[in-house]
Amino acid sequence: MYFKSHLTILFCLATCVRCLTSPEPNPGKGEKENGKITILYTIRNNLATPKFEYEQNVTSKAGQPFIRFMEQAADNDKNFQFSSTYYAKLGYFIQKLGKETSREGVLGLSYWQFLRAPSTVLPVGVSTYIPQDGDHIILDYVLQGNCVQN
Repeated sequence: MYFKSHLTILFCLATCVRCLTSPEPNPGKGEKENGKITILYTIRNNLATPKFEYEQNVTSKAGQPFIRFMEQAADNDKNFQFSSTYYAKLGYFIQKLGKETSREGVLGLSYWQFLRAPSTVLPVGVSTYIPQDGDHIILDYVLQGNCVQN
């Protein structure tokens, strides 16, 4: 009897610890019941030739970094294809996005600025930012010093 009581207590404790460490999926703010969210994703280049702007709604698994939404967008539409370099402690750095851009006539350091519409510069990169359902994310080709400020 003593042994059986201790086993029951251990089972209950193990169950409680399991529930605390790996809870059942419970959609939080911005997550749909099916575990997927939809965001609007815009890429725009008003700086270099050829200039372009593309938008698409991207539906993907909630809770994952924005780079996964970028991959989904590239799979859906070749205009969203990109190239990047991965840095161990920093994540992905976006080098090219959309149509090939020419640096001809562009003086200064240009880069892809990461924004949440309408003009909030995101303080993290595409490897770290976790989109919420309904977000409008913009990657805008800009010159350093001519960027949108919060």
